[in-house]
Amino acid sequence: MLSKIAAAAALAIAVALTGCGSDSNSGNKDKVPELSASALYSTAKSAMASSDFSKAKDYLEALDTRYPFGEYTDQVQLDLIYVYYKTRSTDLAAAAVERYQRINPTSIYSDYVAYMKGLIAMQKRGNLFQEFMHLDRAQKDPTEYYEAIRTFADFIKTYPDSPYVHDARQRIIYMKNQLAEREYLIARYYYERGAFLSSARHCQAILYSYRDTDYIDKAMELMATDYDKLGLKLPAENTRKVISSSLTAGK
Repeated sequence: MLSKIAAAAALAIAVALTGCGSDSNSGNKDKVPELSASALYSTAKSAMASSDFSKAKDYLEALDTRYPFGEYTDQVQLDLIYVYYKTRSTDLAAAAVERYQRINPTSIYSDYVAYMKGLIAMQKRGNLFQEFMHLDRAQKDPTEYYEAIRTFADFIKTYPDSPYVHDARQRIIYMKNQLAEREYLIARYYYERGAFLSSARHCQAILYSYRDTDYIDKAMELMATDYDKLGLKLPAENTRKVISSSLTAGK
């Protein structure tokens, strides 16, 4: 346990130092040699192909700064969105998306950029430290997931034929399950402390907003028990009837 805490502390320091480095992009670009636009782009693409996204980021930023107008301009902006996402430079990624959409409103890659916007919004809810420590995302503030779901939903509506739609739908399902789990955990928390009305309300939130998630049955069962505890016989009976009919329909 101590070794894991020590490793986590080291990771936190490394992430902090990485963050400091990402705020000083000019220092990284100064390390990039003076090369032609084609040589800079070739190096960046090779780095991306080998998953060295940090190096790719430096070379793409240098190319974007030194050759802002040229044959690589459009592709460099697209690649920067991707490498910012892969290096978890979330704010830079979001700014790059906004920049691209503003400058290229009719681009043939508009669907890809809109899809990346959803991925970036989704990424805001986690970080390397939380993933390393296996912290449950369901217990975090849900704001970023609400925004990510809206972003993906807008993307699907705007680009229904995009090849990225299937993945976007799967990510929405995942996030809704996470949000439903969060509501259920809160409902259980209130139930275990005798706050049955608050517990029932969080169960109702799952029924209203997350009916198509894995937590609908658990929420209804807990809600029926909440009603029992509150002495609300008729709502408890009606809830159990719904549960029973649901089970029958599923057979």
